[in-house]
Amino acid sequence: MTQTQTHRTPWRNSLTGVVFALALPGAAHAAACEDALTALQVAASAPDVAQVIAAWNAVQPAGCDDARFRAARSQTSALVARAAQSALAAGSTDDAEEIVLQAPGVHWAVQAVRGDIAAKRGNRAEAARMYNAALDTLGDPGQTTQSEQLVPVAERLVALAQENMMLAGSMESTVTRGGGASGVMTVMQRGLAVEAVAAKPEAAPAAAAEYVAPPPVAPVADYVAPPAEYVAPPADYVAPSAEYVAPAQDYAAAAPAYTPPPGQLNVLTEAAKKVESVFLPIRFGFDSDRLDASGVKEALRLSEFLKAQKVPRLFITGHTDDVGDAAYNLDLSLRRAAGLRDFLLSDGVYAAIEIIGKGESQPPLYTDAAIYSVEELRTIARRVEIAFGH
Repeated sequence: MTQTQTHRTPWRNSLTGVVFALALPGAAHAAACEDALTALQVAASAPDVAQVIAAWNAVQPAGCDDARFRAARSQTSALVARAAQSALAAGSTDDAEEIVLQAPGVHWAVQAVRGDIAAKRGNRAEAARMYNAALDTLGDPGQTTQSEQLVPVAERLVALAQENMMLAGSMESTVTRGGGASGVMTVMQRGLAVEAVAAKPEAAPAAAAEYVAPPPVAPVADYVAPPAEYVAPPADYVAPSAEYVAPAQDYAAAAPAYTPPPGQLNVLTEAAKKVESVFLPIRFGFDSDRLDASGVKEALRLSEFLKAQKVPRLFITGHTDDVGDAAYNLDLSLRRAAGLRDFLLSDGVYAAIEIIGKGESQPPLYTDAAIYSVEELRTIARRVEIAFGH
């Protein structure tokens, strides 16, 4: 087993420091709102979720203005998420779910904890869906105060979403119908936009030029469609374990001490500057460079995204796990990258595509290798990695 590196983000104390600007209302505001918000602040320091929910229930009819009401709802949801995360860390998935379902509003920390619960239960598709949903909420200024301190959180959610998409064998939770983007692919989309701005000559006109697709690239003449059925692995193949240990970190919902002016900072845009590539669950037949049935479905999904987003340049890197001969794996990874390139071109993608093979030489930087079985680590390592360019 190749030694892997782990990446940890210090979130443990962040929820404890949740501070919301719930200043005492002026004379025009109802005294009931002031009392309810004060009671919520008192309940926030208590470990009892029931007290928090009771305080929140008192806020709802108290006549608070919209801003204070939304802040109180967000605070309550964050506190519920913290309590659910604690229950999950203690090993009680059912208790964690019962707690998190009491959250009164959509909050990225609630969605992230729901992702953890699904992952612990082995429901990788649901985990990927919730992690990607948490990213969308995190990057929405209407739902989340945008802060630099949330950028590392977004980076970790990107990694968790990718790992669970790999284990689920689907990117349905990040590429929507019609080639739209959600979660991880939204981050990649933002990164492409950042690159476009950085690469724009200073003398370029302010108005964006209309996109003109490059000439179609002729499909590879000898391209062979992948088989309709999956090629079964050998008899000694070990299926991935469903056992999962939840990450130890608490989820954060901290309001920043300084809030940048609107439009100055976006969490996903900042995260996109650090996320250079994404690995996708595009699968091949066992010991083969031909896409299996699942791989064809996901390659079509990727193709739809590339065409919808008009991606001008694409880098495809093939990777394998650490089983077998290193030289053979290097060749196999390059052939797999070429196979995906040929499929995309045959499906009408007009991007310039470069391929790279890395074999087993670059295992992924897992969020925490300890939370996966050996076979799950290998499943994630057998990946196709893509990056965008201009």
